[in-house]
Amino acid sequence: MQKLLSIIILAFCILQSTYARKEVVDDINDLPLDTLLSVKVDSIEIDSTTIEAPEEVYDKFYYIPRTSTIHIPMSINIPLIERRLNETFNGLIYNDSIIEDDGLKLKAWKNRNIKLKYQADTLFYTIPVKIWAEKRFDLGITTTDKEINAEIEIDFQTTINFSKDWKLLTHTTILDYRWLSKPTIKILGMNMSISFLADQLIASYRNDFNKEIDKALNEQIPLAEYMAEIWTSLQEPISTNASGYQIWIVASPENIYCTPLLGDLGKLTTTLGIKTKLDLFVGKQNPGSRRKTGLPPLKMYSNCIDTIDIGVLTDLPYELMDSVAMDMLKGTTFGEGRHSISVDTIFFYGKKDKLVIGLGVSGFINGKIYLESVPYFDRENVSIKVKDVDYKLDTRNVLAKIVNLFYKKKLKEKLESEFELPLRTEFEMIKEFGRNSIFDTEIFPDVKINGRLDDIDVDRIQITPIGLKVSLDINGKLRLSVD
Repeated sequence: MQKLLSIIILAFCILQSTYARKEVVDDINDLPLDTLLSVKVDSIEIDSTTIEAPEEVYDKFYYIPRTSTIHIPMSINIPLIERRLNETFNGLIYNDSIIEDDGLKLKAWKNRNIKLKYQADTLFYTIPVKIWAEKRFDLGITTTDKEINAEIEIDFQTTINFSKDWKLLTHTTILDYRWLSKPTIKILGMNMSISFLADQLIASYRNDFNKEIDKALNEQIPLAEYMAEIWTSLQEPISTNASGYQIWIVASPENIYCTPLLGDLGKLTTTLGIKTKLDLFVGKQNPGSRRKTGLPPLKMYSNCIDTIDIGVLTDLPYELMDSVAMDMLKGTTFGEGRHSISVDTIFFYGKKDKLVIGLGVSGFINGKIYLESVPYFDRENVSIKVKDVDYKLDTRNVLAKIVNLFYKKKLKEKLESEFELPLRTEFEMIKEFGRNSIFDTEIFPDVKINGRLDDIDVDRIQITPIGLKVSLDINGKLRLSVD
């Protein structure tokens, strides 16, 4: 009887052990970790009941394009202006052909080149003039008209300013004059000097001369028309090919300003400033302009820095991130021996301000495991990387404990040190766009624009349903020269 009882107790223990071993497979989370690892199983299947995926949820995306500031120092060669001025003002420069109103006909020709000098905000110049006049003399009973001939050099000064509505504000004054050949009048076949009379005529016509020069300057330099044309052209999409991509940049200018026009060392200098929104598009289709605006009033500032600060938005879609990460992790194993796993797939999505990294694995564990991370900009490598890679553990979940024990540290190290989304390509594309479409180009005859892009930074990274939205901040310099 005692022997039979012992056999029954032994059989009960064997059955109890078998039942407990079955429970390990059916309800794996109820056992301690060390008990699970002592069980010699080939693999563990993961489903949504064993490790729950983090919720996919996004903050509302608001993007207001940052205003870019572009400062363009301008240098204008005074000898070039002098040459252009002499080409424009040639031959007859003044003609008063009516004698009845004031008893004088007057014509003036530029017979030699004009000489220019610009100091501070004032233009100094000398105009050599050949004068022909016909003066009507009242003899009481009748009148007689007599011709007068002379050559003279007249020194002028003109101050130049700009109005808010883009008009040239000039004020011209005759400083001095010199007779190169004194004025004479022919009486009874003889040339008689009439310098005293000519001096009186110049004094009486001084204001008329000044006004005529101001009028001529405004007619020859229709500043408002030029700037309106430039403002409109700024709003047209610009296209170029860079690094094999069709790139479009669309500007929405908001404001324009400049510093006073100053002269020194044979140059006229000023700095033109433009504040604008900029959008960058990649693709064959012309994105079109935003709502076009008219030329705003001019603002004047005493000085401006000589840099450009450009803000643009670029996209890093999840498909790109999946591909980059898969290239990095493909064939990589984590863990040792029978506890090792391989990464078969990788995918990304968002959870508020966290970037979720989903890994499809096989080996000791078959299924998906999830890590959370924070994207950031690595200035040294000009790329987006991840930090604070972490596995959100549920202490009741034994599979989570296995992941934490065997794989978390190496996964964290691998992802934080090697995963990166390079922005250098985007930066190089923008630099190439600048070289091809903006820098080192002659925009008008004798007018060349040069520049460079020096630095790139990231102003903001936002996680969205389609990927990462990255606000780029690009700095550089521009210079426009008229030579």
